[in-house]
Amino acid sequence: MNKVKFYLQRIYRLALSFKKQEETVWRELKKLHADADWKHGVYEKEKYIETIFELGKEKGQAFYYMIYEGSFHCRVKILDDYPRELTTDIFILATHFNNLLTDGVVKVNAKNQYVEYHQKRDFLIPLLYINETYEQLRRHYNTSKDIYAAYQRLIIEQEAPAIIIADLLKENEEHDKETE
Repeated sequence: MNKVKFYLQRIYRLALSFKKQEETVWRELKKLHADADWKHGVYEKEKYIETIFELGKEKGQAFYYMIYEGSFHCRVKILDDYPRELTTDIFILATHFNNLLTDGVVKVNAKNQYVEYHQKRDFLIPLLYINETYEQLRRHYNTSKDIYAAYQRLIIEQEAPAIIIADLLKENEEHDKETE
């Protein structure tokens, strides 16, 4: 019976107008934040939510969740500022991440000297699969923490980008073996 209900709900949602589909995903995103009781602010007119999560040890950061242009967006500033002399290494590390990431992109703004991680997904996925909104937030958050840790290593320890990525790949491989 649940499968039939789920199937009919998906057909109904697909039959909605584009605007109604977008409103449905937006409503579910707001409900997820309210139900989870996260520290957040909702900006109705602009259709985005700002949520504060811990990015690193004792480092809170604003995560932004938005719906526009038919997509569900997640973004966070990984670095608010970085030393100019590390600009080349900042770009190299971003390039390494962008070659590895299947979801999202690490963007470097050299003019304003910040680094952000942005993930974008067609909003039809969370429209049809209710749990996908939470899963995307979770994936974005976990990846953001890894990217933040890598950039901290680059800035604080002055570690080479290739070494940082190699270590991260090794950690992920070990983690995958443990979960098998």
